[in-house]
Amino acid sequence: MRVDKHSPIVSGLDRQAPKRSLVTVADAAQQTQSERGAAVGSAQGRKSAGFGLQLNQQLTTMQSASSYLAQLSATLVPLKLSLSRELGNARMQDREGVGAQLGELRSLLEQRSARSAGSLDGQLNLHLNEPVRVRFSLPGLESLQTFQQAGRESLLFSIGRSSQEPVAVVLDEGLSEEQILRRFNVGLAPAGIRSELTTDGALVFSAREADWQTLREHLRVKGEGALFAAQRFTELKPVESQLLQPQALETLEEPREVRRMLDTVVKVLDHIQELGEQLRQRQDEIRSFLARQLGDDEQRWAGDYVTAVYNLMRKSSSSYASVSDTLVAQATISRFTVISLLS
Repeated sequence: MRVDKHSPIVSGLDRQAPKRSLVTVADAAQQTQSERGAAVGSAQGRKSAGFGLQLNQQLTTMQSASSYLAQLSATLVPLKLSLSRELGNARMQDREGVGAQLGELRSLLEQRSARSAGSLDGQLNLHLNEPVRVRFSLPGLESLQTFQQAGRESLLFSIGRSSQEPVAVVLDEGLSEEQILRRFNVGLAPAGIRSELTTDGALVFSAREADWQTLREHLRVKGEGALFAAQRFTELKPVESQLLQPQALETLEEPREVRRMLDTVVKVLDHIQELGEQLRQRQDEIRSFLARQLGDDEQRWAGDYVTAVYNLMRKSSSSYASVSDTLVAQATISRFTVISLLS
């Protein structure tokens, strides 16, 4: 009978046990959530850092391109003035001055890839996310009508050294322009060569600038007699397509040639101005984004730091006074102090 009197005590103890269990589970869940949040924050930080590094690299490349374009513009402006003065003369008067300007221009164009960090092609177009390609035409392969008139023929291209395997382009009768273009793209793809049509309907090719030197010196083709000889390989001389190709001084004797060169210089200067404005706008956007990203990183770092300190104090058996003293001390520590101590 006395056992019944102790029943409430046993019941009370039973009711309190789950409470302690729930608290323990809650603490563990909170700790797991904090650790999970810290892990997610760390992953986001690494992703943000990688993206910021990529943008910084693009910013550096664009700065090199802008610097090169500025130098090119500074060279073209005096040449434009000289050509304008010579335009009214029957024969060129200041041959020495114009010749020196053309020589300086050629030298600068030859340094395009190095000075622009490999970001500008021969057309002075910007490439940030892919390698620069050289556009060129091949004698005897400029017109699609020529292929359509020739009918069926297989073209065997030898590219590079003789040890490399040739690639083939098979042309059939009745092919449309799109089909011919597709045959060239499929056949020349193993050699890294692409083909396309200009606005005038001419067939042009492109290859990576790193492969251009070898391609220019070692490109041959063998046909079946209609387009190219079948008994031997015919050497091809690719003609590079550039926005600006300085003519030899001797070809500028005629006013017509001077006018043509002047028109080209004016066109290039307009292109440089337009591209320069786009580069400046893009650089400003990247700088603004990186500045905002830096602020976000600072806030994320501060949050992670406070969370780490809080978790550390929760695991300790410090008194309220000790915790208070710790918080006051943390408030006076700068990020740079922490980094210096931890490094």
